[in-house]
Amino acid sequence: MKFFSILQLLITKNLRKKKDLIRLTLRNGDELETDMVLYAAGRSGNISGLNCDKAGVETGEREIVLVNENYRTNIPHIYAVGDVIGFPALASTSMDQGRVAISHMYNTGDLDSMQKIFPYGIYTVPEVSMVGLTEHEAEKKAISYNTGISRVRDTARGKIQGSPDDGFLKLVFDNESKVILGVHIIGRIATELIHYGMTLVQDRKTLDQMIATVFNYPTYHDLYKYAAYDGLGNISGKNIKNPKKLNS
Repeated sequence: MKFFSILQLLITKNLRKKKDLIRLTLRNGDELETDMVLYAAGRSGNISGLNCDKAGVETGEREIVLVNENYRTNIPHIYAVGDVIGFPALASTSMDQGRVAISHMYNTGDLDSMQKIFPYGIYTVPEVSMVGLTEHEAEKKAISYNTGISRVRDTARGKIQGSPDDGFLKLVFDNESKVILGVHIIGRIATELIHYGMTLVQDRKTLDQMIATVFNYPTYHDLYKYAAYDGLGNISGKNIKNPKKLNS
């Protein structure tokens, strides 16, 4: 999955005798030394037992079933959804893929297509969740973007909660129009908080519109407002909370 895939690391197999550290060389040339490595090589389907070839169903690389926009295979009466068709292979998207397929099978017109914008979530401690564009994707699209960040420790709810984790929320937005392009959250209930961010991205809301929204106080949703204020500060060149950031 694109948001959660780890940069491929080249292991030089150069172990330190004293601490047995692994030296890693990143694609950009940076070197790291660590005692543990997680290498994400992607996922493959598990369809070998389905005998797709005997049914005449076309398959692709990494053992996935090939389907069209309605999740129909090349065999008209056979549909496929979920992990067997590859990306994004999420429970949330797979359920809606099934609804689209059923709607098409019986021509009910209930759900014609899948939403293009959907959230990702990792249920670690702390949780990680995102929706929309990353900074890297904005760069690849040649978008003039900016960011705004807020931290849980700076919010009233964060202080009340007394949580030891230093969670944060980041907005990625168009520098000219201030339209919110992506939301990234790390911290407690990140996978719950991301859904408001999804509506911001889907509806192409701006920082100003977001700031004008009234939230219950104190709540974690204030993270969105503080991040928007931080973004406005970055646009104007006046980063009040972290002035050193502008000179770095």
